[in-house]
Amino acid sequence: MEFEFFKMHGAGNDFLVVPDPDAVFPVGDDAGANPGSPARDELVRRLCAPHSGLVCEGLILMRRRGAPAGSAFQMLFFNPDGSRASMCGNGARCAALCALREGWTGASGSFASDAGPVPFEILSGDRSSRTATVRIGMKDVSGVESCGPLSPEDSRSPCPPDFEPDGTWLVDTGVPHAVRFVDDLRSVDVAACGAFVRFHSRFPEGANADFVQIIGPGEIALRTYERGVEAETPACGTGVTAAAVVAAALGKCRPSVAVHVAFGDVLTVDCASCGMDGAHGIFLAGPASFVCRGTLETDWFAA
Repeated sequence: MEFEFFKMHGAGNDFLVVPDPDAVFPVGDDAGANPGSPARDELVRRLCAPHSGLVCEGLILMRRRGAPAGSAFQMLFFNPDGSRASMCGNGARCAALCALREGWTGASGSFASDAGPVPFEILSGDRSSRTATVRIGMKDVSGVESCGPLSPEDSRSPCPPDFEPDGTWLVDTGVPHAVRFVDDLRSVDVAACGAFVRFHSRFPEGANADFVQIIGPGEIALRTYERGVEAETPACGTGVTAAAVVAAALGKCRPSVAVHVAFGDVLTVDCASCGMDGAHGIFLAGPASFVCRGTLETDWFAA
């Protein structure tokens, strides 16, 4: 089967974006039906793989058939390991820009995701733009939870030397995030510390691990180890949101929060209200960019 695809990135977080209006892209039923389940789609894994695939941090399908009423389309997001995730903030901005280019929507609207409706607005750029600034609405956060001490023996990944067991905060911004504050972000071994947190038994379904440094009253820096990618990512939209929400809830900074990501871009998180009991009216703004377009032959990646 042939499909047009776009290679896109949001602040360095890169994706294959496939317009699939009639919902015929051949993803497996198991991986497609239960976001967050252990099911893995082999075609997705092969497509996203380095060397033998198209090398990206996720596959985004954009479907019009079956989209909820009032939605321009339905976004399905798959991690490179073939698992399905409920939400991807950087991917959602890319999907919104792609929908504008394809003529599926105007400069503002709403589309569906497994985490709920995603309102969006193209703040700069138009249908012909390679890069645009896109603002999306994120799901409300139900609360910020202290994780307590993370015992060294209760992770499937080794505990790094000098890892401080306390100081982890759990928040769900569409996917679960474990947020930790550090004094010097550059000195953090994100690969080792991130894997220890991600595979800790405190998080039965796994969690993305975010390491945050406070820069000023409304400014933070962030590095994220991403579940499903199993490595540090240049940026993570749900992680940016999680870090900003937890920092504001703890009184470490105040919205609007400018978040510096590893790729070098700065994203912005605004909240209508934010506290330990939750955050509401959350919006994430940042770049979305096209890299190239092409034709994908799914038979080439068949097992």
